[in-house]
Amino acid sequence: MRNPEQPRGLQFVIGGVVVLLLCALSFFFFDRQAIGYFLASDPALVQIFHAVTQLGDALYPLLLAVGIYLYCYIRQRFMAQVSAVFECWKQRALFLFFAVASSGLLIDLLKFLFGRARPTKLLTENLYGFYLFETSSRMTSFPSGHSNTAAAVGLVLWYLWPKSWPIGLLLAASVMLSRVVVLKHYPSDTLAGAYLAVVTTFYLARYFDRRFPATFNEAGQ
Repeated sequence: MRNPEQPRGLQFVIGGVVVLLLCALSFFFFDRQAIGYFLASDPALVQIFHAVTQLGDALYPLLLAVGIYLYCYIRQRFMAQVSAVFECWKQRALFLFFAVASSGLLIDLLKFLFGRARPTKLLTENLYGFYLFETSSRMTSFPSGHSNTAAAVGLVLWYLWPKSWPIGLLLAASVMLSRVVVLKHYPSDTLAGAYLAVVTTFYLARYFDRRFPATFNEAGQ
């Protein structure tokens, strides 16, 4: 299993600075143009990405995590089937749940703080930018929650099964692109959301590796 000891905190700081610079460049030179480009997209293509974007809904991985945990708990508690496999999968379910939930809560807080107008506001009212401390869903574009969820799930897959990294990367990239295609987010929103998932999932992986080592145990295969 992957040992979640790298990268170190300094690398995350450097990565965060790079991401902020990329977001700033995108804000000034690319975000508007991207929305204008996808505004003219083929309706059939947009419908495909409307389906793809549902993969970033946090409800699905959260329910999956709860279901796996409860199944293993019941088998251990009421059917007296105590095994390393069930314990491992309980911990993996918790890892998935908290990876999605913790980063999602952080995203919701940042959305409120930044109050960025969504692309729909640009198209209908020519509003573009940040209007701090907004609660309306149309003013909570930054960062992207769906991109955050997809990246968190992809990273959990990678930590648990390193060879699955292409699947996780494809999931994150597809959802990030879909959020722009369906005109829900700007590219910089998706980049920021995904990076926050990287940071939170790494520290959760390190915690689980130390506190619940069975999470990354081969017995769970």
